[in-house]
Amino acid sequence: MLDPQLNEMTNHKNFAKEDWRELNDDSELLLPKMEQPCSTSFVTDEIFLPQTRYYGSKRRLAKWMINEFKKYNFLSAVDIFGGTSTVSLALKHLNKKITYNDILESNRIVATALLSNGPCATTEQDLESFIGNVHPERGFIFRNYKDIYYTEKENEWLDGALTALSKIENPLKKAEITYCLIQACLQKRPFNLFHRKNLYLRINNKKDTKFGNWATWERPFSALMLRALNEIRKTRYDSVHAPIIMPCTDAMDVPNAYDFVYLDPPYVPQKKQDISYMDRYHFLEGLCSPQLWDQRIDHSKKNHPIPSPEEMLKWNTKAHFKANLFDLIEKHKKSIVCLSYVHDAYPSIEEIQSFFSSTFRKTSSLEYEMPHALSKKTKKEIIIIGTPQ
Repeated sequence: MLDPQLNEMTNHKNFAKEDWRELNDDSELLLPKMEQPCSTSFVTDEIFLPQTRYYGSKRRLAKWMINEFKKYNFLSAVDIFGGTSTVSLALKHLNKKITYNDILESNRIVATALLSNGPCATTEQDLESFIGNVHPERGFIFRNYKDIYYTEKENEWLDGALTALSKIENPLKKAEITYCLIQACLQKRPFNLFHRKNLYLRINNKKDTKFGNWATWERPFSALMLRALNEIRKTRYDSVHAPIIMPCTDAMDVPNAYDFVYLDPPYVPQKKQDISYMDRYHFLEGLCSPQLWDQRIDHSKKNHPIPSPEEMLKWNTKAHFKANLFDLIEKHKKSIVCLSYVHDAYPSIEEIQSFFSSTFRKTSSLEYEMPHALSKKTKKEIIIIGTPQ
C-alpha cells in the first residue's frame, strides 16, 4: 500500500513531489569566506546559510549564484522578492549594500532575524525564559484551527506563545524569537506547508515509515525553537554595509535606485494553476500579524486560509504576470537586472530572453541542474542577467 504521505502528495496536482525533500534538507551549507578588509568581525573561515524550509529557496544555488554575481561590478543591490533572504545573505557575503524586500510580513521578520548586522541578540537563556513564560491558553488558534494543522494541546501552546511574544519590547529579539517559532511550526507540518487541512497525516502516520518525519513532528515547539536559535547564531555577523530591510512593499513600488536588481518572482506554470505563497504560508502570516488575523481569515475554506492581497494576486495569474514582470524589468533597465526563472513557466524562457535582449546592452543566460531525491529527472534553474545600455 502506498504510504499515506506519498499518496497525499501524489494526489495533490499542484504540488511537485520532488520538491518535498528539498524543503527538509537539513545538511549544512557553508559559503567560503570573502575578503573583507574593512571589517574584522569574521571569526570563521566560512559563512553559514540556514535551512529556512521555504518553497523555492535558492539555498542550494547560492555558491553558483555568488560565482556569477562576482563577475559584475556593482555596490548597491536590492532583492525585490526576498523570500527568506537566502540571496540577500549571499549578496551580504559579497560585501554589497543590500536592501531586502518582500510582501509577506513573515518573510520580513525572517529577514530581520537572519540578515541584520551583529551577533544574535537573543541568548539561549533568553529563549528558555520566553518558553518558560508560555502558558497554554484557548485563544484564537485554538478556536479557529481545530484538527487542521496541529493538535489541540499544540494550538493552546501556540496561543500562549502569541501572548508571550506580545510582551517582548526589543524589536530585534522579538523578530529572532518569532523566527524560531516559525521554524518550529514549519518543521511540525507535513511538507512544511499550510496549503491543506491534513493533520491526519501526522495522527495516522506509522512511526516506522520510511517517508515523512515523524520524530520531528512529535517534538515540542520549544525543542525545535532552540535548534532554530542556533541557526540564527551561526548565520549572523557584521558586514561593512548594514543591510536595509524595507517595510513590506509592492514589488512595483520599489524605487529604481540600485546598481543591481535581483528578481525571483513567483513562477506561473504553463499548464496549471500554482499554489500562491500566501496559500502555502498564511498561518505564519497570522502568527506575525495576530492583531489582523481575525479580519483576514477565510472560514469558507476547510483550512481557514488568509486570502492573497491584490499585491500578490497580480503575480500569480497569466492574465497579469507577463505585463507586470516586463514593466518591472523596464523600470530598472538602468541597473544590472538578474532574473531567476525555470522552464515550463509563463511566459517562456524564449520570450523573456527576447525582452532582455531588446532592453539591455548585453544579456547572459545561465542554467544550473539540480538532482531530485524522488525523481530521476534533474531540475534546471535559470538566471538571466541584463547589463544596461
